[in-house]
Amino acid sequence: MDENAQAIERIRRHHAVLLEGLREPSEALLADVAAGRAGEEARREMAAFLADEIVPHAEAEEATIYRRGLSVAELVPLLRAMIAEHGRLRQLAGDLEAESDPARAAAIGYAITELFSVHADKENDLLLPRLAEEPDVSVHDLLGDMHQRLEG
Repeated sequence: MDENAQAIERIRRHHAVLLEGLREPSEALLADVAAGRAGEEARREMAAFLADEIVPHAEAEEATIYRRGLSVAELVPLLRAMIAEHGRLRQLAGDLEAESDPARAAAIGYAITELFSVHADKENDLLLPRLAEEPDVSVHDLLGDMHQRLEG
């Protein structure tokens, strides 16, 4: 397996971890609401995960992988849509943070989880494999740049 394929596989695994990090508190919040509980702990956990993990991940992707992808004409429409999805994730994260009604918070949490799932599938299955076909693109190097931004 070449470096690009290895990098894409690492990204896929990381997306799976991020999705699980959203799904667990979302499911807990839904269960709490169904049982007549406020679900405040699950809401706070999900809001913190979004602020600490998802939003920084999205920003780092935009500054590295997406920026490079925008130089490939056929990827521009896909990337514009994915950048808009990042904006929607950020907006929903703010909505979740501010929401006091448990049922609405559970609905927002579920919407965030589903949006992230579809978004990650696009990145994993459409963007990254096509970007790796470009002769002058190293997904491995872009992933390294992304990690530097997240750690720096």
